[in-house]
Amino acid sequence: MLRFLARLALVVAGCAMLAGPCFAHATLIGSEPAESSIVATAPGAVRLSFNEPVTPLAIRLFDPAGESIDLTPTAEDSDLIVKLPVARGEGTYALSWRVASADGHPIGGTSTFSVGHASRRAATESGMSDAMEFLIWLARVGIYIGWIGGVGGALFLTIIAAGKRPAVADRTVAVLLGLGAIATASSFGLQGLDELGKGLAELGGTTPWVAGLQSRYGETLWLGALALLLAAVALRLSVRPIAATVASAALVIVAFALTLSGHASTAAPVWLARPTLGLHGAAVMVWGGSLLPLLILVATRQENAGRTALRLSGLLLPTVAVLALTGLTLAYLQDVTAASLIGTDYGRLLAGKLVFVLCMLAIGALNRRILVPRATTGGEAPFRQLRRVLTVDVCLLLAVIAVVAGWRFTPPPRSIAAAEAALRHRQMLHIHTAKGMAMIQLTDHGGLDIRLSTANGRPLVAQEVRVSLANPAAGVEPLQRQATRIEDGHWRVDGLTFPVGGAWIVRLNVLISDFESLPLEGTLTVP
Repeated sequence: MLRFLARLALVVAGCAMLAGPCFAHATLIGSEPAESSIVATAPGAVRLSFNEPVTPLAIRLFDPAGESIDLTPTAEDSDLIVKLPVARGEGTYALSWRVASADGHPIGGTSTFSVGHASRRAATESGMSDAMEFLIWLARVGIYIGWIGGVGGALFLTIIAAGKRPAVADRTVAVLLGLGAIATASSFGLQGLDELGKGLAELGGTTPWVAGLQSRYGETLWLGALALLLAAVALRLSVRPIAATVASAALVIVAFALTLSGHASTAAPVWLARPTLGLHGAAVMVWGGSLLPLLILVATRQENAGRTALRLSGLLLPTVAVLALTGLTLAYLQDVTAASLIGTDYGRLLAGKLVFVLCMLAIGALNRRILVPRATTGGEAPFRQLRRVLTVDVCLLLAVIAVVAGWRFTPPPRSIAAAEAALRHRQMLHIHTAKGMAMIQLTDHGGLDIRLSTANGRPLVAQEVRVSLANPAAGVEPLQRQATRIEDGHWRVDGLTFPVGGAWIVRLNVLISDFESLPLEGTLTVP
């Protein structure tokens, strides 16, 4: 049996390597015109900059009067260029955008700018409703129940369960497979609504269903549906080796489907992340899928219940080892730290999952050491105790599934860090000349950090640094400041207040000596 599971793990890992390129969860890191900026004349286009390439789903422009028009952008690396129609008067415009990340999750937002002067904010589309979010979460829960309880349960009944099994066990697993099928079917429409930014009232049309079928997550759903079907077929087959092979194929398909979308599927390096995710999913199905069928065997007092529990107990040790190793690897790849466990929504969900899993591990140790050996000897009391403990185990598994489904709405720490790094990079200005260089960066406290160096990279010694900042497009005249010296080559300007964001022209007048100065000029993006 262990040799069979080892071969199955190799197949899962090999299939996971077939997935495509790897990126993080997308985040908007800037726009031109900048958010809330005021420009003198209407721009011909808006540039939306993301931290990774994205797929545009829906772009809509709202004018100051609240009228809207749908627009089609063009992609340029990690940017989307949205050509604008002729301006419809002065005031505030809002560009509502919705794109798909490489991990398949839709994200959306609104970028605003004003022409001439700011007015009341233009009307925009509302975000995802609480009802929509709940239904998407509920569908995820149903899918995971179908995959873990249905596919994993079929694997348990056809491979691990020893001897004859009661019909109620097959019917129960079939119900779980049916629940997974219903959740999968509904997820196509819900995914389409989410991608298009539409409300539940649009679910009756064909557009969201087509969008869901064509989405990246749609690929996962299609394969998951196939796995549910194969698991149902495995339950109906009377020849045990054939049934075991079909159930194993269903498990491999689900494991591969997991690598096609979701946060963990896009972590770098791809050669490690995707096989790890596939193995993690397979281990969850082997462990979690065994709990409810085993509970049924114990509750119905089957003669083979004790032997099956003992057999499963021997398999769970390597299974849990794979689960722990792959889980730690995925947490490392997602840049999970002690701080992010309490400082991010993703981390808090992970912490909750770990609490439930540790409780399940404690119960598993109790079963392996005490209850399962007693159950093999017969008697009513051991079976009653084992039944109670397995019932708690199943409830804990449902709690884990409910928590994991919440990850659909939370970017992992690595994506947050990548977006913050990309934003910091956009808020930096590098100026290169033959006589000297400057690196200027916005600080978190409303100021500028200035690093001056010579042409060969050494710190530039200066007597004085004067800074001028202007935003001609917004009609802002130059702000004059004198920088404070921190050390040779390092200067700082504190207490700056930018009235508007956007492209600011930065001019430095570096006084090197009484007879020599170095002028430097560049454009800095202010959020």
